[in-house]
Amino acid sequence: MKKLLLICACAATLAHAEPALLPYLPAEAAAKEALLASPLIAGARAKKEAHSFRAQGIASGSAEFVVRTTTQRRRDNALGASQGESIVSLERPIRFWGKRGMDADLSAQTQAFADIEYADALHEASRELLTFWFNHQRALADQTNAHTAHDLASQMQRLTQSQFKHGEVSKLDTELVGAELDRVSAALSVAHAQLASAAAAFSRRYPQVPLPTRLHEATLPTLSETLPDLREAFLAKNHELNMLRVDAQRLTLAAQRAERDRLPDPTVGVFTARERAGAEHVSGVTFSIPFPGSARSQYASAAFADANVANEKVQWTAQQLSASFDSMWAQFQHKRQAAESLQLAAQRQALAADKARKAYALGEGSMADVLQIARTASDNLYAAQRMRIDVVELLALIRLDLHQIWDFDE
Repeated sequence: MKKLLLICACAATLAHAEPALLPYLPAEAAAKEALLASPLIAGARAKKEAHSFRAQGIASGSAEFVVRTTTQRRRDNALGASQGESIVSLERPIRFWGKRGMDADLSAQTQAFADIEYADALHEASRELLTFWFNHQRALADQTNAHTAHDLASQMQRLTQSQFKHGEVSKLDTELVGAELDRVSAALSVAHAQLASAAAAFSRRYPQVPLPTRLHEATLPTLSETLPDLREAFLAKNHELNMLRVDAQRLTLAAQRAERDRLPDPTVGVFTARERAGAEHVSGVTFSIPFPGSARSQYASAAFADANVANEKVQWTAQQLSASFDSMWAQFQHKRQAAESLQLAAQRQALAADKARKAYALGEGSMADVLQIARTASDNLYAAQRMRIDVVELLALIRLDLHQIWDFDE
């Protein structure tokens, strides 16, 4: 009941947080189409189908009917004659000692494992899509910043060339501006190359998802839920942890099944025999049961040890995932504050750069100072954009891990 209330609370909070996050992400329908069409998910579906068939096989059991036939000749020495005889039997092992019900439980756990494994493949593919998406966003930010710097350098070059013709600036100033334009032109070329590479890497994998041509710059989304509540919801829904939980339960059932196998299954059958050339007919029932050896007990002990290992792995993984989630939460909170500070610094530095250019146009200050202030403004704007992207990516991954966006589990 507590977990249900927690999930409802998280969903209610997301109703306010989600609109601020979604504009930064690709369209959900296009992302789902791209993921379901990918070879990776096609392979995951095939693997799920294989597990489903194995689950059905466990429920059906491995026992098979066996037909036996025997043909023989009986010789009567007193009469000096021989007669043909034959025996036909049908036998099958029977699952006793409650093994049929245990196999049904094992089958259900195997199917549950297959379902979660497929869901995990979808989830990890979604994380990978977001990673390539935000790599493209960073390359787009690089290009945007390089364009801005190039436009400003071009304006400064036109200004200094005009002033140089009228004898208002020195030759050194025009050379400094020219060198700066060459520098930002090279940076722009590199940015174009990086953006083309990032776009190609994304589009080749996800052709169904269109890429943006400009950065989305709106209010940064928030994460208002408390860390303990989010951590609990994360651990409850984490596919990796749930797979380990189901696998531990499956191995525990397998160990109990192996323990039950210390009592061998009997084999029951029916037979009919034709003796003395058909003069006599015999019918009956056969029953056999093996005497168990020590190997059955050893296999059961080994299975219980495997189950203990799996249960311990669940606890260890839960600790690791908790630490990882706490780290993501802390990074988001601090980087969001850093993004706001960097944005404010970029705005102030942009004003300072504009004032420096205007002052230089009026004959105040040096070109070296103007260029240095412009570079600082460009660097601050670039740092602010990159930090924004980092913050949004962190929040998108957190929401994805909480199954609050892109919940494509089938």
